Amino acid sequence: MLKIGFFGTPTLAAQVLRDFLGSPDMEVVFVVTGEDKPVGRHQILSANSVKLLAIENNIPCLQPAKIRGNVEFLDALRSYGADYFVTVAYGKILPVELLTIPKKYPINIHGSILPKYRGASPIQASLIAGEKETGVTIMVMDDKMDEGDIIDILPIPIAPDETAGSLFEKFAKVSGTFAIETLLSLDKGILKPRPQDHSLATYCKKITKEDGRLDFSRSAEELYHLYQGLTPWPGVFTEYDGKKLIIEQCSYISELPPVFDHPPRLRGAGGS
Repeated sequence: MLKIGFFGTPTLAAQVLRDFLGSPDMEVVFVVTGEDKPVGRHQILSANSVKLLAIENNIPCLQPAKIRGNVEFLDALRSYGADYFVTVAYGKILPVELLTIPKKYPINIHGSILPKYRGASPIQASLIAGEKETGVTIMVMDDKMDEGDIIDILPIPIAPDETAGSLFEKFAKVSGTFAIETLLSLDKGILKPRPQDHSLATYCKKITKEDGRLDFSRSAEELYHLYQGLTPWPGVFTEYDGKKLIIEQCSYISELPPVFDHPPRLRGAGGS
């Protein structure tokens, strides 16, 4: 049984963690997740779904405010003797001193077909770019941004009416199982890490609310892809009559219908 140290924060990561917990070949020995945050109108300090899942399964859960230079935290990770570290949407950069701790490899589950869309928002970026396909890349982590060697890739088709919300669901549904299968093959020597072609790399940045502002000088297709990538968060918007107008649902017409200079004459309607 492989010992896994798991790093992740959002709901997406919780689904992947759930898959690892259900695998007879994996033992999650610790979980590292983001700090508790104030939630709701009354700003009540609340745990994320990854932490709640760890508590439910009696797994040690660590929530360091700082990682780099945190000797106590790094020593705690060493004490668990993990074979692999598995990271999915953790939200913090992992320093070299942490990446050298696992006995075998530090692994990242990334939401694109690398080397395309390295960075913080690969799922959204693929939609904004109008891609027809994206995927899950299982890679070895290094000290650079998504530049580590690739172990395996699982393609995911993008539907014409896809949004970031539905694409995240697809990613969550398959990533855990795929990562488990990949790690088992890697551990048996069936798969071997291979370098990325860095000349093909593209990058994406962290999404902000202002990214959702619609610029109507752009084409209808571009605006629709922006809507896809930023729905449900942060959403796309414009201003109308001095108020912010949020677009919750939309579509676009690729070709306008023909425009007639004169209305067509209809038989049986007074024409000859």
